Amino acid sequence: MQNIGIVAEFNPFHNGHKHLIDTVKQNGNTIICVMSGNFVQRGDTAITDKFTRAKMAVLGGADLVVELPTPWAMSTAQNFATGAIGILNNLGITDKIVFGSESGDIAALKQTASIIKSDAFNNKINRQISKVSSTFAAARNEIFEKEYPLLASVLRSPNDTLGVEYILAAERVGFTGETDCVKRIGAAHDSAYTDITVSASLIREKIKSGEFDEIAQFMPESAAELLCSAPKSDIKKIENAILCKLRIDFSGDKIPPLPDISEGIENRIKNAVLAATSLEELFALAKTKRYTLSRIRRLCLSAFLGIDNGFFGKIPPYIRVLAFNKRGEELLRQASKVCSSPIITKTNQLDLSDDFTRKVWECEVLSSDIYALTLDTPQKCGNEYYQKIIKT
Repeated sequence: MQNIGIVAEFNPFHNGHKHLIDTVKQNGNTIICVMSGNFVQRGDTAITDKFTRAKMAVLGGADLVVELPTPWAMSTAQNFATGAIGILNNLGITDKIVFGSESGDIAALKQTASIIKSDAFNNKINRQISKVSSTFAAARNEIFEKEYPLLASVLRSPNDTLGVEYILAAERVGFTGETDCVKRIGAAHDSAYTDITVSASLIREKIKSGEFDEIAQFMPESAAELLCSAPKSDIKKIENAILCKLRIDFSGDKIPPLPDISEGIENRIKNAVLAATSLEELFALAKTKRYTLSRIRRLCLSAFLGIDNGFFGKIPPYIRVLAFNKRGEELLRQASKVCSSPIITKTNQLDLSDDFTRKVWECEVLSSDIYALTLDTPQKCGNEYYQKIIKT
């Protein structure tokens, strides 16, 4: 029996996630999930709050769910992976990390990771970017198409690409366990219906359009029931607030510090902020060949939430527990003896005298209070303090 780590957003928890967990739980393995909080990597709010999604995961077979704090959850694939794998490593009890994959070919993913981390490859990337106006990802993919055609498909698939980042992150943080993958079933990312498995994005669209009857077949029953009864989030509810804050921050000669910024994109974002009258218009005006839509969304939302580069290059300073079952409770007892980060089950356990811990926690509180305004019925501030851990 092993303790298996999984990284996910569960936005929302669906049959594909259940397949991954069921596959990994064979032979009596326990499941530790690191899950994004109320904001997610595409630069948006999660469809429902993190405690509801954590409960979906535990009812769906996870044993312990801990949070990936907002700065990492809403960052580049590299920062996202470093934060999540760092948490699993610091717990001290994770034997293996497993992720969903389009190819299901862990050898190809590890070979791709080995190539990408080499100095020779990075020199090629830098030359390609300086020669051709393209994104880092486009330059990387072009080199693979020419020089490693048998591996090129890995970088054309979003979950395979993220899997490569998990492998690289495991090495960066010193994780000594195994990494492995499970082949995804059903619909690809952002695609249409197949059988009983669809992408989370399609489920979200059905929810937002009020087609609740259609989602039950694509989710475990317990998850579907929770989702239908839980408050739903829509970032458009705070659209004008975001535009207002960005106009203030980018007014005059001011440009707020943005994470992972280069090539003068901050000036393009500023011009878009001052011209746009909606978020979609803002994103469209700021988008370039080098900066994808999801990256622009993350940058704008990071500016709104006050997320800068000060969060990155580090692992989250604490491990926040969201949900667990009886097996998860035993995992927490084991981890408490060996964990290299504070495990937080009550907010008064946080050491706010540490500047970095305080910075991360204050960002989480603010993000949660803002998220509360995006729900069907806006909620008061303070959820980070009064919400109890989910125990099943």
